[in-house]
Amino acid sequence: MNSGIVDSCLLIDCLRGNPAAIGFLASLAEREAVTTDLLVAAELLAGARDKREQSAIESFLAAFTIVAPNESDGQAALNLYRQFHLSHGVDWPDCQIAATATRLGVPVYTQNLKHFVPFPGLRVIRAY
Repeated sequence: MNSGIVDSCLLIDCLRGNPAAIGFLASLAEREAVTTDLLVAAELLAGARDKREQSAIESFLAAFTIVAPNESDGQAALNLYRQFHLSHGVDWPDCQIAATATRLGVPVYTQNLKHFVPFPGLRVIRAY
């Protein structure tokens, strides 16, 4: 069982050495498996500027359970996108992460609450 999906903003803060983010993830890891989404992993890798950074990100991600969206998540994400993209400015990756978290019945841990609060039924927790 995982405790929730950790959003990219927290993982980026960890990679940058933010003590609050590192402490939050360490605390989470003491209780349960730390999980992130496949799209979050892709977002991190997309930010690599060279092979050294890519290797560091890959090593970092190896410590996480990475969940992948399924077909029903894709359909749910598309519905969320249709409903909230124009009215709330949400992006596709956030819709996909929200749909997967909702299916799994887990919260999304983030610092960017505005990206996830429009989604009904999704628990969103500000990490620090």
